[in-house]
Amino acid sequence: MLLVAFATGLLPACGYHLVGHGEGAGAIPADVHAITLIASDASRPYLPQLRDRLQRAGYDLDTEKSDATLRVSHQPESFTPSSYDRSGVATQYHMAVTGSLTLERDGKAIWQSGNITVQDDVYVTAGPASIEASRQRLAEDLRKEWVRQAWSRLQSGF
Repeated sequence: MLLVAFATGLLPACGYHLVGHGEGAGAIPADVHAITLIASDASRPYLPQLRDRLQRAGYDLDTEKSDATLRVSHQPESFTPSSYDRSGVATQYHMAVTGSLTLERDGKAIWQSGNITVQDDVYVTAGPASIEASRQRLAEDLRKEWVRQAWSRLQSGF
């Protein structure tokens, strides 16, 4: 028992911490109350969901004087055929969304998420209109999942 208590006491000394047991809200320092959200062109579809999550967490986004900047960067979404029928017509498409977050304070990066990638497949059996509708539905689902994973990383600080 004494050994377990001793080992547990050493964990914070080596920089290890449990999710949610640090100062602030994960990667965001406790004294940050206003955040500027900056996004690349490919990241614009993700902004409404990120804004909503930040505002629900109590951060002010409508200020000229922010305490930190959250940069959102994405690669263009990929949507490629991945399976074909006997006549060579695509029957399955693979979509991947990759992006990252960088939290900056005083012009310096204080946290980076690393690449966050979500992906899935969609099966289609109809014409081009069906393919486009399936692509749009899958893109929306993957955007929501990407924001969920990005928010999770930001809150955990990992």
